[in-house]
Amino acid sequence: MENTLSVAKMFNNLYRTENGINMDQMRMHKMMYLVQRESLMYNKAPLFDAPFEGWMYGPVLVEVRNAYSTGSMFQTVSDDLSSESQQLVKSVYQRYNKLSSWQLSSLSHGEVSWKHSREGLDADARGSVLLKLSDMRLDAARDLLRRKTA
Repeated sequence: MENTLSVAKMFNNLYRTENGINMDQMRMHKMMYLVQRESLMYNKAPLFDAPFEGWMYGPVLVEVRNAYSTGSMFQTVSDDLSSESQQLVKSVYQRYNKLSSWQLSSLSHGEVSWKHSREGLDADARGSVLLKLSDMRLDAARDLLRRKTA
């Protein structure tokens, strides 16, 4: 299993290389959700073990949020990802990077895992219920089926 912040660092490096600035936090959380879903889809296992919380604008990794809050981003984080994991991150980046942060947020709002984490909450409530891995597996299976029938 990979270090959560190492995966985030790779996403940020890809974005910074292409755009000259750091990836915004909303985009980062959605990319991290999508790479986790892709790992569940193709590898049948999570890429990293940090849990997502169901926040108002989609899934959030508190560990990644804290990294943004420090201002130093991922400077002290290891770059060590397996070549398979690097390929997965690059694939997700290429697939979803053309979408805006808000489009990625809307995409995450269609996920069963996020919807279940928001049950009973007001639309503007922050929320802290963890997304269930079983629900994320369902989201992965649904997306894989969509791709096969497209």
